[in-house]
Amino acid sequence: MKKLFSETIIYGIGAILPRIIYFLLNPFFIHFIKRDEFAQFTNLYAMTAYVNVVLQMGFETSFFRYSAERENEKKAFYTSFWFLFFTSGLFLFLVLIFNQPIASFLHYDTHPEYIRWFALIAFFENICIIPLAWLRFNGMPIKYSAVRVAQVLLQVLCVLSLFLFVPKSWSESIGMKTQVSYAFASNLFACIMGVLFLSPIFLKVRFRFSKTLFKRMIKYSYPVMLAGLAFMINENFDKTVQYYLISPTDAGAYGGCYKLAVLMTLFVTAYRMGVEPFFFKEMGKENPQSTYAKVTEYFSVFGSIVAFGIIANIGWLKVLFIPNSKYWVSIDIVPIIVIGNLCFGIYYSLSAWYKVTDRTVVGTFISWSGAVITIVLNLGFLKTYGFMISAWATWFVYFFMMVFSYFLGQKYYPVPYRVKKIGMILITLGVFSFVSYKLFDADIIIGNLMFVLFVGIIAYSEREMLARLVKREF
Repeated sequence: MKKLFSETIIYGIGAILPRIIYFLLNPFFIHFIKRDEFAQFTNLYAMTAYVNVVLQMGFETSFFRYSAERENEKKAFYTSFWFLFFTSGLFLFLVLIFNQPIASFLHYDTHPEYIRWFALIAFFENICIIPLAWLRFNGMPIKYSAVRVAQVLLQVLCVLSLFLFVPKSWSESIGMKTQVSYAFASNLFACIMGVLFLSPIFLKVRFRFSKTLFKRMIKYSYPVMLAGLAFMINENFDKTVQYYLISPTDAGAYGGCYKLAVLMTLFVTAYRMGVEPFFFKEMGKENPQSTYAKVTEYFSVFGSIVAFGIIANIGWLKVLFIPNSKYWVSIDIVPIIVIGNLCFGIYYSLSAWYKVTDRTVVGTFISWSGAVITIVLNLGFLKTYGFMISAWATWFVYFFMMVFSYFLGQKYYPVPYRVKKIGMILITLGVFSFVSYKLFDADIIIGNLMFVLFVGIIAYSEREMLARLVKREF
C-alpha cells in the first residue's frame, strides 16, 4: 500500500504539475496575443482534443488491460504501439496532402501552416502514448513524471525565448508570422523532445503485430474512446464552435477567462486521480456504499470551499492571470464554470456505482446525453445569446449528469448519500456566489469576509464529519 500511495503521488505530479506550469503561462499569452488570435489558439487546441481521442481509440486503457495477461504482455505493447503509429501516421499524411482544402474548410485559409503544425503535434503526442503507458505499467513513476515535466518546461522555455529574445525577423523567416504561432511551434518542439526522451522505450518496439490480440483489444477499447469523445465534447465544444458563430474577439476573451476556472479543474483532477483506484479497492470490503457516501460528502464540502474561494477572489485573480483588461468582457463566465466543474467532480464521485458493478456502458450513455445537450444548446443559442450561453450550458450539463447518475445509481446500486446535506451545500454556495459576485460586484474585501462566513457555516454544519476526520488523523 505504501508503494502504491507514493507512486500515486508521483504520477499525480507528472499529470498535474505540467498543467499548473502551463496555466502560469496564461497571463503571458494574454498579454502578448490579441483576442482574435487567442480565439484561434483556443479553437485549434479544442479540435486537437477530439482528434487525439479518436486516433488513440482507447488503446492506452486496452494496453493496460491486456498487458496484465503475462502471455500477451509484449504482444500488447507491440500491437498497441503500431496501431497508434498507423492511425497517427495516416492522419498526418492526409492532412499534409490536403492541407489547403482542410485549412479553407476550417477558416484558416491564410494560415494553413497552423493545420500542419497541429497534425504534427497530434502525431508526436500519440506515438508517445504507449511508451508512456509502458513506463506506468512497469512501475517507473519517476521516469514518467520526469518526461512529462521536462516537456512542459522546455515548452515554456521555448515560448519565453520566442516572445522575448528571438528576433521577430528570424521567426518570420522560418514561418512563424504571428505571435500566436510561437505557442504552437513551442508545443511542437516539446512533442518532438518527448520522442527523444522516450527513445529507449521506442527501441524496445519490435515489428510484430498480433491480429488475434488486436481484435480483442479494439473490441475492448472502442467504448472507452466513445466515452472519451463525449467527455471532450462536454469540455471543448463551446470553444470549438465559438470561433465560427460569434466574433473572434469574444471567442478569444471567453477562452482566456475560461482558463481562470482551471484552478477548480486542477482540484477536481487531483480528486479524480486519487478516488478512482479507491473505488475499486473498497468494493470488496464490507459495506462499501457507506464509504462511497462519506467520500462524496467530503468532496462536496471541500470542493465547495475551493470553488467559493476562487469566486470570492476573482477581483484580483483576473488582474494577476488575465492582465489584458480587454479580455474581461467574458469574466462573468468564471463563477458559472467553477460551480459547473464542482458538479462534474461530484458526478465523478457518484460514478462509483456503474464502475464497481461493471456497467460502464451506462457511464458512456450519461456522458453522451450530456454531450447532446452541449451541442444543442451551443448550436441553438450561441449566436443569439453570445458566449454566456456556453458557460450556462457547461454548468447545466454537469449538473444534469450529476443528478442523472444519482437517480440511476440508486436504482441499481443504492448508496446512502446525504442528498439534503449536499444539496444545501450547493445551494448555499450558489447564493453566496451570487451575492458576492453580482450584488457586491466581486469586491475583494466583502468577498473574503463572505468566504470566512461561508467556511464557518460549512464547518458548523459538518462539525461531526470534521470531528471524525480529525480523530482519524490524530
